[in-house]
Amino acid sequence: MMRHRGWKCLAVITILVLGSGPTLAQEGPPQRGGTVIITLGNDPPTLNPVVSTGVPDGSVGCIIFQGLTRVTGTLDVVPQLAKSWTISPDGKTYRFELIKATWHDGKPFTSADVKWSLEEANAKISPPFAAAARLLDSVEAPAPDKVVVRLKQPFGPLLISLACGWGGAILPKHVFEGTNIPQNPGSSVSPVGTGAFTLQEWKRGDHLRLVRYADYWEPGKPYLDEVVAKIIGQPAARVQALKAGEVDFIIQFYMPNNEYQTVREDPKLRLMKATNAPNLDYLSFNVTRKPLDDKRVRQALVMATDREYLLKNAWLGNGQVPAMPFTSQIKWAVAGPDVDFSKNYPFDAGRANALLDLTGLKRGPDGTRFKLRMNYASDESDKLVVSSALKSMWRSVGIELDIEALDRVTHMKKVYQDRDFDVTLNAYSTFNDPALGLARIFTTGGIGKFYGNPAGYSNPEVDDLFLKAEVAPGQADRGALYQQVQSILAVDLPSLPLREKFTFDGLSAKLMGMQAETDVYRDWTNAWLAK
Repeated sequence: MMRHRGWKCLAVITILVLGSGPTLAQEGPPQRGGTVIITLGNDPPTLNPVVSTGVPDGSVGCIIFQGLTRVTGTLDVVPQLAKSWTISPDGKTYRFELIKATWHDGKPFTSADVKWSLEEANAKISPPFAAAARLLDSVEAPAPDKVVVRLKQPFGPLLISLACGWGGAILPKHVFEGTNIPQNPGSSVSPVGTGAFTLQEWKRGDHLRLVRYADYWEPGKPYLDEVVAKIIGQPAARVQALKAGEVDFIIQFYMPNNEYQTVREDPKLRLMKATNAPNLDYLSFNVTRKPLDDKRVRQALVMATDREYLLKNAWLGNGQVPAMPFTSQIKWAVAGPDVDFSKNYPFDAGRANALLDLTGLKRGPDGTRFKLRMNYASDESDKLVVSSALKSMWRSVGIELDIEALDRVTHMKKVYQDRDFDVTLNAYSTFNDPALGLARIFTTGGIGKFYGNPAGYSNPEVDDLFLKAEVAPGQADRGALYQQVQSILAVDLPSLPLREKFTFDGLSAKLMGMQAETDVYRDWTNAWLAK
């Protein structure tokens, strides 16, 4: 048997940035007490990280709930609710030893909660957990502090899948069993977790206040008394609040690119490189609607899109233009030589117009071929610039774009449930592995799930290749299958990656311990404030 207390993730990205503020090397011993105020762009639609891995949801939800594992800021997988584990030589059996903890309502956390969660919640609801769910053979609870997970075939990213931020949060069986999980109050106003903080107050549109859980299982932690999530819808207002000392932390998702220099130049603040899994900004087409059901129309729209311009003007050069459907930062899964968007679909309005003419979608008297409705979540500041630029670019090929900026709750429902849109803008995490973060965007099983497959794209060949790649024996074999997937996606184009993201958190120079915090969604057990 192989005993593991940690597991190195598949990709670590190094980004060199000059002048990013004070380093963390001079931190002393942690000091206790105080309140950290973080910012969100809107109220979370849910506090249950199994239901949704959206940024406001997970940013609060993973303070309350926990997974068997957690992913650190250095992208290592380490124990959380599982204090240790062993893996059988064939890679198909995982034996977990659980920590001793209580839920926030005082009831004991046991293996029964883990078994129920993995089988009835994570496996059925969570898009990032879908790959692991397909390979689950059984989950056994032989003792209150022991869990045995048996897989049908080996699955390398399993331990990542069991982290809260990756859709692997463990839920209390006694709260959720026999209920509609998304609609259960335990997913919103009355969450019961094992985390270091409990929800004390939720004043919608203003803040959520979380207070230290007195019976938290990790000795001596947390150091903070409270974590307050302040709702600030306007990006510039978030940075002004940080400069004024009214907030202490802006997660990279809500930190505007155009304010990086402002933070760097303020001695009371610092930027911290977000070492989270490679992220991408995507444009997705609703391929179930005419005329977007014709891939030639989608191909023409891609050629009508100047992504270099978007990178320079919407994102101020922060990141890079993707050459393939996946990110180039997961090196072993990059596309083959036949896929290069800069060559396959160069920005060329003339070619885009010619291809649209071939589809029979002729211009009307006013020069318009057809109209499309694009939407995005209004708490993402860069999307206004992106959508406005796209409106101008696509008008040059005879397409009129109507733009809707929606609050996140409305956006999620309209895109993923009602599918009432033509084009949408969104950002996705790869979760360090295509099986976790990218399969959900392109496979049939992701349709209808929050942060799943917004395009409604369904291709049995793509589904089959993703399934084969999940269980292939090594990275080389998996990478070859992902090359085949990307060759198909590069032709069908249900979604177009606009940017590979390089991002930074903005924070007070007094906020310490962040190098030990879980990345993606922090649990705030290690953070502390310098007096």
